[in-house]
Amino acid sequence: MRITITVENPTPEALEKLLAFATMPDAVVTALPDDRWTPERARSYYDRLPPRAQQILLQVVEGDGECAAEELKANGRSLRGSTGAFRRVLSEGKRTGLWPDALPVPLVSHVVGGQLKKLEMPGSGTDQYPYSAFEEGLRDAPARDR
Repeated sequence: MRITITVENPTPEALEKLLAFATMPDAVVTALPDDRWTPERARSYYDRLPPRAQQILLQVVEGDGECAAEELKANGRSLRGSTGAFRRVLSEGKRTGLWPDALPVPLVSHVVGGQLKKLEMPGSGTDQYPYSAFEEGLRDAPARDR
């Protein structure tokens, strides 16, 4: 049996009761911080993206967490409208309770002089860096025509 509980700002009494529940024989307790990407969250996020945004996300993951805009535009591909899907899908998931509100956007754009230069996963070198969660979560994602 698997039970998933999300508790935001628990009172000391509620936390004490939850911890007592977790000590039951055969209980397995896993804590997922609200501000961290997990492989399951990453895959769920990917599955909700439109096809072009999925391709972009896969390219960023294949690029070890970043990808130059010129590479993303190869073969005449456009980025117009594709990058907005990353924030939109995350916001929709938060609004519907699929993901916690503290979960950060997994990709950020670097714009220089009004030109998009690259997309990357923010937080490199910190415990909030989402790259490993996306690498694991998208390992079996179907390779699309890139």
